[in-house]
Amino acid sequence: MEKVVDIAKYLSKEYSSEKKEYIDEMKLHKMAFFIQKESFSKYGEAMFEEDFEGWKLGPVCREIRKNFEEIKRFKGEIFLEKENKETIDDIFKKYKDMDSYRLSYLTHLQYSWIKSRIGIENGQNGNVIIPKEDIFLDAREQNERTSSSIAVNEE
Repeated sequence: MEKVVDIAKYLSKEYSSEKKEYIDEMKLHKMAFFIQKESFSKYGEAMFEEDFEGWKLGPVCREIRKNFEEIKRFKGEIFLEKENKETIDDIFKKYKDMDSYRLSYLTHLQYSWIKSRIGIENGQNGNVIIPKEDIFLDAREQNERTSSSIAVNEE
């Protein structure tokens, strides 16, 4: 199992190398969330143990938040399992050019984030842990939608 801070360092380094600027913290949280979801989608299990909380602008991982300054300046090597690195690279390619607020909007469409916000007023951050089981349900729903659209296209 990977560490979310290592994944964040890898993403940050890739982003800085490609874009010639630091990745912003919000984008990093959202990409990590979608990486976790994609891991559930592809492999049926979490890629990392750390949790997300349902904040007003989408899922936030405390470990990324706490270590962000170190993460964004990281220049060393990160060693990730091959299949995990492929998943991380896929999500990076998909979302690297997307505006952070657009990514935030996409996380707001996820059942896991919506459920974490129940009882919390708009504008309040909240600190409810998003259960991994709920992210798994998001992934399963995505897989079912993909399977349905493939079946329709084959008809």
